[in-house]
Amino acid sequence: MIPPTSPHIVPRLRAGRDAGPRGWGARALGFALFIPTFLRELVLANLSVARTVLFRRVADLAPDFLEYDVSGLRPLEIVVLTHCITLTPGTTSVKLDDACTRLVVHALDGREPDEICLSIKRSLEDPILRWTR
Repeated sequence: MIPPTSPHIVPRLRAGRDAGPRGWGARALGFALFIPTFLRELVLANLSVARTVLFRRVADLAPDFLEYDVSGLRPLEIVVLTHCITLTPGTTSVKLDDACTRLVVHALDGREPDEICLSIKRSLEDPILRWTR
């Protein structure tokens, strides 16, 4: 039996920018899991924006532009990510730089840009990479 920390197993379990290629079965499963993950994020974002609109004062909001690193992503992954960001309320993809390494995102409440970028990575980018790589 191969121990769980064996280098033969770890690359297959990794999903991300540095993950190796995976078979079509794992990618199909990744896509099947992406759909409910994205729908969950869509519902949560709608609830968050509704709560913001109904219960927060306009003076308390801090809309802002932030940059999200997309270096290392393939063109299809960038397109899917930008569409997912735009479809979730509260954020909008604005512009991709000429080198295709930075994506400008507008956030309804941009007081914590690092937290927003981490949330995009965890809830959108990582699930996308599970089915594209």
